[in-house]
Amino acid sequence: MDIEKEIHSLAAETLAYSFVFQGVLSKLARDHNLRASIEAGFDQALEVAQSVAVRFGDTASPDHTTKCIRIIEELRTSVLGPDGKPKHLV
Repeated sequence: MDIEKEIHSLAAETLAYSFVFQGVLSKLARDHNLRASIEAGFDQALEVAQSVAVRFGDTASPDHTTKCIRIIEELRTSVLGPDGKPKHLV
């Protein structure tokens, strides 16, 4: 098994899922009623990521935790725009 090839394949797959996720949520967010639910979903995702980081503490990779939170914030901004930023961050 070629590990590097597998890593690149997984990265491409993850990127594709991100684009689909972003595109679908962006379309749905145009509906004011759905936008509130999408905002709440991003808030919940951020809370879960922060909770997991706290729960695992020193055993969790700080780089991994930081990157996860950053990706959630970037997806939020790409879907909801800059005004969709969370009110509180770790």
